[in-house]
Amino acid sequence: MNSFYDTFGVVVQINKMKENIKLVAKITGKTALKWLFIFALGNIVTLITFLIALFRNIEVAGGGHGNIIALFVGLLSTNFFAFLLIFGAPIFIILYFIIANKISIQHAIYLLWEGRLGSYISSKVGKLTTTLTNKEGWKKELSDKAVLKAQLFQSAKDDADTSKLQRKVINFGLKKIKLDDVNFQDKNLDLSLVITEKFNNFISETVKPSLKLFWGLVLIQIVLLISSILLN
Repeated sequence: MNSFYDTFGVVVQINKMKENIKLVAKITGKTALKWLFIFALGNIVTLITFLIALFRNIEVAGGGHGNIIALFVGLLSTNFFAFLLIFGAPIFIILYFIIANKISIQHAIYLLWEGRLGSYISSKVGKLTTTLTNKEGWKKELSDKAVLKAQLFQSAKDDADTSKLQRKVINFGLKKIKLDDVNFQDKNLDLSLVITEKFNNFISETVKPSLKLFWGLVLIQIVLLISSILLN
């Protein structure tokens, strides 16, 4: 009878593992699409505003293919808005890249946290911390908050049961939580509980992704384009 229950338990664990793998794969796919959409749309907006500003001000460069130095100096003195759109295009692309990364990570965290893996990630943070604090003399070794976080990052990285996406969530939360109010000298300190609670509170409060930064950057480029046209 015991062997039956043991076998049944193993089957249940395998099924749960398969479900988690499928869920992570699904979330990874959605996150990749989100990143691609934001970065691609940002690049399209940047290209359109760049081309419009360039063609409307090409005479500043002396006509034809013109001179890039003349264009640079001319726009800087006559149409600063067009100057920002043309010569600031690489910066806009970099900003869209950064925003796409930020939003896609938030999106992945939101899907993971709101789904079945939220409790798993929370318990994993607790287990990682418990493993560190079970070592003798851990308070002396981990009294520095930066060292503690570095140790937790490394523990998550070395844990074979934690997927790459889950590690991103754990690292994201651990980087953001503040440990300034933790008294490492307290004999009754349950560091695992403290960090888990702080991690859960931070993720729960900041997990919902927002496109405000993305649309804000798009709006800035549109305002710059309109302003550059009005100066012509």
